[in-house]
Amino acid sequence: MNKLFSIDGLFYKIGTIIIDLFYMNLLWLLFTIIGLGLTGGASSASLFRIMQRRAQNKGNCNFEEFLYGFKKFFKRSTIIWVIQILIVIISVVNIHYIPFFENFFENAYFAFFILIVQILVLIEVLAISIYIYNVIVKYDVNLVSAFKIAFVLGYKNILATITCMALAVIVIIGLFSVPIIFCVGVSGYAMLSSIILKNKLNIS
Repeated sequence: MNKLFSIDGLFYKIGTIIIDLFYMNLLWLLFTIIGLGLTGGASSASLFRIMQRRAQNKGNCNFEEFLYGFKKFFKRSTIIWVIQILIVIISVVNIHYIPFFENFFENAYFAFFILIVQILVLIEVLAISIYIYNVIVKYDVNLVSAFKIAFVLGYKNILATITCMALAVIVIIGLFSVPIIFCVGVSGYAMLSSIILKNKLNIS
């Protein structure tokens, strides 16, 4: 029983993980809010870097590590973030105006086609999002290459991609349903997805 509560015990390890998740989630949120949402990409890249290293038993979950990753990957990750946000906004707006397209073109089939295309675009954005921040953290590549690599990895590891997408959907739903998830949702997802993708980010 004493081993359970010792510094090497199960409860201590679980408690440490929970505290780290709360702390990393808080830093992600603060750094994203400070940039009025535009720094969400840099915050995500830094978070995924830390969780990648944690999955490999390297590094620590602390402010210095987070700030280092935030500054190092700021430019590329911010551009990626803005591109993703714009695509999502355009797709959501198009979906919202599906009835307008149906009336304007007087063709229900064409409107349905637009709907399917926009849904597929959103799915693809989510699939690429699973990998692209991991990619720019692990590889020194330009934006075009980062998107290409993320796209290829998404289909190369289709089961892992589907698993991470399902996990992301669960987290998103949970954020609006269970308040406590808001405190560890993003960091928790980053940790679990990093474990799932631990050996699946190789491009060779």
